[in-house]
Amino acid sequence: MNKLPRAAQYYLVAILALGVAAIALSQVLYFPPSPAKGWELAVFIGLGILAGSRKVSLSKKLIRHEEAGSMSLGFAITFAALLKFGPSVAVATGCASCLSSCLYPKRQAFHQIAFNVALGAIEAVIGGFVFLSLNGWTLQMRPAETFIAVAGTSLAFYVVNTFGVAIIIALCSAQKTLAVWQQNFLWTAPSYFATGSISALAMLLFRTSSTGVLLFILPVAYLVYQSYVTYIGREQEKQQHIEALELNQAQLADLYLATIKSLALAIDAKDQYTHQHILRVERYAVAIATEMGFKGADLQAISTGALLHDIGKLGVPEYVLLKPGKLTPDEFDKIKKHPEIGAAILGPVEFPWPVLPIVRHHHEKFDGTGYPDGLKGEDIPMSARIMAVADVYDAVTSTRSYRRAWTHEKAVSVITKDAGTHFDPEVVDAFNRIIDQVVEEMARDGEGPLALHNPIAKGEECTSTQAARDISRSSAELWALYEVAQILSSSLGIADTIVILSRKMESIFPGAACVFLLKDPKTGTLNAGSSAGLNQDFFEGAHTMGERSLSVRCLSENRIHTGDFDSEDLMLIASPAAQWTDLQSSMIVPIVYQGRELGTINLYHSEEAAFNDYAQQLLEMIAERAAPALYNGSLFERSRGDDSRDPLTGLFNVRYLTEQVEALCQQRSNGEKPFSLLCLDLDSFKPINDSFGHDKGDAILRELAEIFTSVAEGKGTAIRYGGDEFVIVLEDAGHDAACGIAHEIIQAVESYDPGLAHYKHGQLSIGVSIGTSTFPQDGCDCASLISAADTNMYELKAERKLLSLAQTKKQPKRSAA
Repeated sequence: MNKLPRAAQYYLVAILALGVAAIALSQVLYFPPSPAKGWELAVFIGLGILAGSRKVSLSKKLIRHEEAGSMSLGFAITFAALLKFGPSVAVATGCASCLSSCLYPKRQAFHQIAFNVALGAIEAVIGGFVFLSLNGWTLQMRPAETFIAVAGTSLAFYVVNTFGVAIIIALCSAQKTLAVWQQNFLWTAPSYFATGSISALAMLLFRTSSTGVLLFILPVAYLVYQSYVTYIGREQEKQQHIEALELNQAQLADLYLATIKSLALAIDAKDQYTHQHILRVERYAVAIATEMGFKGADLQAISTGALLHDIGKLGVPEYVLLKPGKLTPDEFDKIKKHPEIGAAILGPVEFPWPVLPIVRHHHEKFDGTGYPDGLKGEDIPMSARIMAVADVYDAVTSTRSYRRAWTHEKAVSVITKDAGTHFDPEVVDAFNRIIDQVVEEMARDGEGPLALHNPIAKGEECTSTQAARDISRSSAELWALYEVAQILSSSLGIADTIVILSRKMESIFPGAACVFLLKDPKTGTLNAGSSAGLNQDFFEGAHTMGERSLSVRCLSENRIHTGDFDSEDLMLIASPAAQWTDLQSSMIVPIVYQGRELGTINLYHSEEAAFNDYAQQLLEMIAERAAPALYNGSLFERSRGDDSRDPLTGLFNVRYLTEQVEALCQQRSNGEKPFSLLCLDLDSFKPINDSFGHDKGDAILRELAEIFTSVAEGKGTAIRYGGDEFVIVLEDAGHDAACGIAHEIIQAVESYDPGLAHYKHGQLSIGVSIGTSTFPQDGCDCASLISAADTNMYELKAERKLLSLAQTKKQPKRSAA
């Protein structure tokens, strides 16, 4: 009883009190004298007990796992006892019958027994008062008055019994009483009136013979009982069949959705930068839609649409999806076709939910500048407006090739600012109400923008997840090898190669330390040529400790090591400005070219067993492709001796940059006199090489080098970093002065005319993106200063790209000739 709701407990106590009162009243109030004999009373009560055990369940609503409502043969005996002997005997017979039905065939809980017995007493007393009142306060059978009294008495029994039980069910199950009564008890009314009529007829036919009354009532009552048993059995079979069909339908729906999800994950895994994107977008979109009151099919459409919104990327060339740099206008036009392609792919599928509008219109903008149809405002389906917010939020909080992931706060701020232009203000309001809670919940699961990710971490995966991860890994291999090829093709010396490679390795293996160890041909020692990532300050200048060092043995035996971190392998350099993070696992891959031992690539991680077979395979491929470049670089280094000039432009090279910046850092270690770096990256340079050849591209690089030297003259030193990247060291410039010089360079490059015209693209121009960093606030060594400037440059490049796209969208469309 203590587990019942409080209201149900109060009701139960009230029924018990009324039951006790009813029993007392049946014994003390004056009723017409009963002609009952002792054996007759015993027979009726005994039959009531026997008949009470024969019951039919009326309701499948459960109270503590027990049937909440039933009807037994005992009602016929109780009603006959009322007509023949009056309320006193009827109460005794009814209580005995109810007690029997509660104890057999299965004993109910005590509070249920008490409730049913009390309710039986109440309905017998009320029924007795109704019968006597309508029958002239006599037990004599008078056809006209008696049948009216029997009808009223049957109604009283029916109302008291069914509503009494319906109320307790409703209180226990938090339903409406009338709904419970209509569903479970309304249809039982004929049985009460039929039983009452049969009892009255038996009394008229056998006035003085109790045996005759019972012999007449019991067969008919049993037939009524058996018909209910048959009816209830058939209804239960129908219900079980319906439930089985519903279960099958639910299983088919689950299978349908699982198939959709697996397909969508496989497509999503092709894009290295958007892996798991659809699952995060689904979570954001469903949360927004739920906040806005979406339910049922509409909410399922949001969920399914989120999983399938990028299916059109099947029609986008892989070189566009996997391109690590910014897209050309033609490449972006290919990306913009994916909503139309997706809608066309899914067109023949008869979804039970409105999915296609989401797939086709999730890139529309509220001000009409989106694609593919340029819909505006309310013309855009609400589901697509929700998807637009969820899609953009995940895109900007995820790392892309052209920029780092935005913080959660910045993303929310930008989306809020764009309400009314890019996004529907109503959707943005709902997004702002739920997003903090959603990303906090995702962070606890290791997901979303607030979570720390470790893509190399171990863990058990289901088959479908593993398959999607394999697809992603294949794309990652292609992307990583493309990156490495770009680096190797644009560098000549060893220093150039390993410095740039180490920076790229940090993004390929996030959370790890990467160290390039190069072999000294004179001593056989492996020395750290470059390092990046975890504990970078300690690995700068590190070297092996002898022939038994693990890295030396891996190189000499040309074998790969994957296992625990060996603290005896390297002699590390102390760093007072940095804090050491304990390392648990390592992977060492030798760099060998045509039998020549060049060095090793060493990866370290703070987690145990952080590197799996996939990481080893990827690092082997990188080492294999780096080996010839490092060998050629060593030949180049030997051929030019100590020369620190770039042979193409005549500018200083990376070696000079490293030496100069490290010297400045040591000279100005007190931080009193700042200096700055400018990292320059040419925009739109690749089409020149592709369309006009590398000779023309080299000529333009030389001309731009002269521009950089001219602007920096008297202020700093221009250096070619590699490919189309340059660095300018400003020895006496703080942050504001560096920004001013950067502005001068941008203006000079914009005014430079390369003299190139293309039949398709027209007159070509070149731009430059510049990032700045200042010693000591942005870093205290060469690597950290370059990294800070490089990061700043890519963020500015990304913002310029977004601004350019926005301006392009606002251009009026040309009509066809």
